[in-house]
Amino acid sequence: MIRTNFWSGLGTALLAVVLLAWLIPTYGGSGAAFGLPPQLLASLGAWLILGCSITLALISAVALLRRSAPFIVMPDVGHLWHMLWPFLYVLVFIFLVDRFPLTWIAPLLIGALLVILGERRWYLVLPVAIVPALGLYVLTAHLMR
Repeated sequence: MIRTNFWSGLGTALLAVVLLAWLIPTYGGSGAAFGLPPQLLASLGAWLILGCSITLALISAVALLRRSAPFIVMPDVGHLWHMLWPFLYVLVFIFLVDRFPLTWIAPLLIGALLVILGERRWYLVLPVAIVPALGLYVLTAHLMR
């Protein structure tokens, strides 16, 4: 958990630096509300995020160094697959939705996820996969005309 805290702290610190250096100055807005610049609250929040995340990373780094634990540990293949399959699942369905209408792909998306998660009763998988897609079709084709 300490290793996770270290890398989370570094990632969050990087996000805060991006906020302070680019996003807030570029898209923070202009004008004044109650005599304060609109970027003030966002900047204060980003500085708070930066301080807390650097503190978390430093405390975790010290704990890792005291235990002589490595900062990077590669997971075994089974654990890596367990972490990777949800991203691949979403990527495949994004590819399919880009090529076919969502009302065609939604039953496959829902049904495949139910089967992957362990549901084997077809009389439960079928309506749970089809009813939301029918609702989406009715909403888009008939109600929004």
